[in-house]
Amino acid sequence: MSESTTDLVTLWEAAQRVMATTGDVERATNETVRREWAAIDAELIRLGIPTRDRHGASGPGRAWWTGQNDTGRIIGIWAECYEEAVIELATSWKAPIVWCVADTDLEVRNRYPRGKQGEPCIHPVTAEPIPGPDYAPLAPLF
Repeated sequence: MSESTTDLVTLWEAAQRVMATTGDVERATNETVRREWAAIDAELIRLGIPTRDRHGASGPGRAWWTGQNDTGRIIGIWAECYEEAVIELATSWKAPIVWCVADTDLEVRNRYPRGKQGEPCIHPVTAEPIPGPDYAPLAPLF
């Protein structure tokens, strides 16, 4: 399911260190965003993950990542790798991520019905994304 061998508990711990470094920010500024990026990059380096210049060209691994946090929220972000995506999503929503997958074509994201504009997209928490339309169970579901 994941794109990495780094487990979600380790990435949640990294996100908690980022949040401790950056503190609570009510309104993002250039300075607070740079401070968060620096803290995330420090955690990626700690994990042995190469970092990229955030002001330069995107790398070959850049993708849209869709995930779910432990409150059931379906969320996503552009990131260079799985670890960056999980740390950024956990930091942004201040909750552990339960699964996260590369999803540039939004195929996984589109499996989840959306609420009205402005409402959170909350679904039952699962260990992995719900199966897509090609899913065929081996046994009847009812």
